[in-house]
Parts: sequence; C-alpha cells; structure tokens
Amino acid sequence: MTAAAMTAPSPPPLTPNLPRPALTTDRLPGRTVDLERIDLDRHAPGLWLAIGQHAGLWDHIPGGPFADEAAFTQWLRDRLPRPGQTMYAVMDKTGGAPVAAGLLLLLNANPDMGTVEMGLVYGPSLSRKVTGTEGVFLLIDYALGQGAGQSGYRRLEWRCGPPNVASIKAALRYGFTHEGLLRQTLWLKGRNWDSNVFSILDAEWPARRQRLAAWLAPENFTDDGTQIRALAEF
Repeated sequence: MTAAAMTAPSPPPLTPNLPRPALTTDRLPGRTVDLERIDLDRHAPGLWLAIGQHAGLWDHIPGGPFADEAAFTQWLRDRLPRPGQTMYAVMDKTGGAPVAAGLLLLLNANPDMGTVEMGLVYGPSLSRKVTGTEGVFLLIDYALGQGAGQSGYRRLEWRCGPPNVASIKAALRYGFTHEGLLRQTLWLKGRNWDSNVFSILDAEWPARRQRLAAWLAPENFTDDGTQIRALAEF
C-alpha cells in the first residue's frame, strides 16, 4: 500500500434529505392489525378495556394507573395535541370486527433532523403475539421506510427503564441496538427513573425489515396461528 493510499481521506457521508415530513398519516394497514390514528369517540372505550383498566401495565410507563375510564380518556385527550407526537390504536382484526387492543406512539419527532422515538402499551391480547409484532413492524416501517407513503426518518429510538425487563427484551427482539443508560432522566411516581436507550437507523432497517417480514409472512404460521419458525431462527 502506498503512502498516498494510507493517507487518503475517507469519502464524506451521504448528505441526508432533510427535513423529513411530519408523521401524521391516519391509517397504517396490515394483515392481522391496522394502526389508526386516535379518535377518542372511536377508540377510547376499547383502549380502556384493553389497557387502561389494567393497573399493572402502567408500572413502568409515565402515565397511569387510572381511577376510571373518564380519567384514562382524559389522559389520552391531554396527549393528543402535543407537538411532535402521534398516537395510534392497534386494531386487532383476527377475531372478526376490528377491536382496539393496544396503543402505539411516535414521540419527540424532529423532522429537521429526521429523528423520532416510539412507545407502546400492550395488554395480554397483543403481548408476544403476531398481532403485537405486526403493529410494531408497521410503525417502524412507516417511520424509517423510504417508499411511497413512508417517512424516511434517519433514527428511531426506543426508551425504557432497567426494571422493565419485558420492554428491554422486546426492543432487542425487534432489532433495536442498545446504546446505553441515561441516569435520573425523570422523577415520577415517587422515584427516580433511568432510561435505557435503543435505536434503529435508516441504513439498518432494510435487513431488519426483511427478517421481521419473513417471520410475519402467512406461510410461517399454521391454520391455528402457531408459528412454524421462531423469529430467532431468521
């Protein structure tokens, strides 16, 4: 190798196409679930039954628990107008008529930099189910995908506290990379909250998308919904 080759500068990074569009689509359709932007009249009663009334689901989430359906609905109402945030009801279609079964959120969106965070609240009907995985897949694909109707963001974050073991396992299962721990990021519910930070970058998503899509494919499931190959096998 010549001295000139050894000292040649590395090529500059590709300039990203910024800013990115606002994350405001109303509906993301899937095979087993659709994501629908929250409408209180349509979605709040079902979400109360699916997640709002289950106090234990909110142990590691800043909101809740809620005294009653009215308090839960008010919590949703208060969040809807927040800038940089979009909330989706996960509509489970596996039982006939679609029912609101969980909540997915895009948070702290920064279109100028192409970065956004996601969050979720899943009850038993979505946790560790194909429906829950497809809901997350649809949201990630909408945020990081480069196709028509997608947003082309550069970075998607997932944050959760160290006690939330289920969330940590889920982030890794979906293909997020653990970046580190931020200490004392919040004071809520009478205690300090630390934040594990995970991310997927735009350049990483195509390969991770292929893996999730292969697991979600109808041919990977028997007629009764049992998986043929586990996600770890892909």
